Amino acid sequence: MRSLDCGSAVLTAEYGIRIGRWTQYPEAAKLPFDAMWCVVGPGSSSVRDCHPEVELAVVVTGRAEFEVEGAGTTAAPTGTAVLLDPQERHVIHNRSQTDPLTVLSIYWLPDGDTADEGAADGNAADGDTATGTAATGTAADGGRS
Repeated sequence: MRSLDCGSAVLTAEYGIRIGRWTQYPEAAKLPFDAMWCVVGPGSSSVRDCHPEVELAVVVTGRAEFEVEGAGTTAAPTGTAVLLDPQERHVIHNRSQTDPLTVLSIYWLPDGDTADEGAADGNAADGDTATGTAATGTAADGGRS
């Protein structure tokens, strides 16, 4: 058994939020998906993201609001999982003015392959600025979130 903790992860500024890619964990290299921690500061939002991967964004701490173009917004308190389809433009909002929001973004290409380097590096498929994911890349890569 392995335990991966956002609190000890190396986070970088990406997509208007802080991202901790699971590539920093050697044990994650063999997983059939990619993942990242997405930390959205109080009163902040990710930038709009759109990517080819399916994304499962799990709210670990805080309360997220997921905004999906054409579908409106969805409130997501701690413990909520949000499933985003490929090419769904989305933003993650943290409406709290005091508490950070942490989302675990798990993502994969629909055919079962893991994301290619372009998507994992934050290059959105349609030229949008990629967010965080989530995390976090793809969102939440912030989408991958």
